[in-house]
Amino acid sequence: MSGAALASHTAIYRCAGEDDVPIYSDRTCGALGISARRKEADRPEILVLPSSQYDCSRRIDTLQDWVRVALESGDVNQLAGLYHWMDTTAESADMLMSELQVISGQRLAGIEVQPSEFDGGEHPARLWLEQYDPERPGQTFRTGFNLVMNSGCWWLHWR
Repeated sequence: MSGAALASHTAIYRCAGEDDVPIYSDRTCGALGISARRKEADRPEILVLPSSQYDCSRRIDTLQDWVRVALESGDVNQLAGLYHWMDTTAESADMLMSELQVISGQRLAGIEVQPSEFDGGEHPARLWLEQYDPERPGQTFRTGFNLVMNSGCWWLHWR
């Protein structure tokens, strides 16, 4: 067998090192004197979520509150977690994260949900952010997000 063919047949072993840090080797875990498996974590009988923050916004006012918290804390990751990323390309995601970074860095003046008429009923259409303009003290500017319902949850969307 040629060297290239032999190299393509070499097995890679995943072993558990100290503190369960994965170690990858071409030698067996036993040959390295370490365990072949990670220790199984004890699993609780009942799964308890750390907080309601990990659930989605099933109501517009909940989404509005979470947007307020994200902006008041200046946390771009928290704001990004409220965004509907479906069908977003890597390039547009990079640009969007840059925009969300700018938005999350501005002081919030207010949030408003703009309803629209649809089939005779009112449905939320946009969420408007009113933020203070750092270059013009006392003045504000508005940024609008579309509101999207997906899988029973409300999300922000740029377009």
